[in-house]
Amino acid sequence: MATPNFPSNAADQIIDDAQLEAGCLYAMLAYGGEWGAWEWAFFVPKPIVAPIGREGTLFHVTLYTDNDHPEWRFESDPAKDVTASPEVVALIRLARVSDLGEYDDIVGRDGLTSLFKDVKIPSTPESPMDFSSRTWFTEAVGTLHDCAVVHCDDVWLLEREIKRLGFAAMDRYMENRGWTVFRTDKCS
Repeated sequence: MATPNFPSNAADQIIDDAQLEAGCLYAMLAYGGEWGAWEWAFFVPKPIVAPIGREGTLFHVTLYTDNDHPEWRFESDPAKDVTASPEVVALIRLARVSDLGEYDDIVGRDGLTSLFKDVKIPSTPESPMDFSSRTWFTEAVGTLHDCAVVHCDDVWLLEREIKRLGFAAMDRYMENRGWTVFRTDKCS
């Protein structure tokens, strides 16, 4: 029997398709080329552009291989249209962040951008392969928790929940039916 905080059925956590909410922080899983291989990121939708999610800011890390030296870099991409992206598998609502201010305050250099930039990224040439967007994401959740932006007592449990929801969304995604929006009770 499932507890209210951890529904066993992913359908219990589906938010009406394509309905993102302004003032919320989302985890985003993008297809990484094979089943269960996702790029992990954060997304904040811009509230004044309809439909919500058509514009917003994506926070993520990307692996660059300049001069045969792989290097992970933090990126903040404004005006990212996740509603039209063919790679998006799932969006999981993590928390309301509207108490941080208006959209520009939330995503600006004194808002989430500064917090995400503080998340450690390995700089040695040997370690980038042991690092991934998923490990950066989980470290970032810890930073967000420490700064009272989200409440997440157990990052490992949140990661497991996001993976479970990602797998639940993959069937729909592989049938070319788009992405799925979920909510999670693992952080707020």
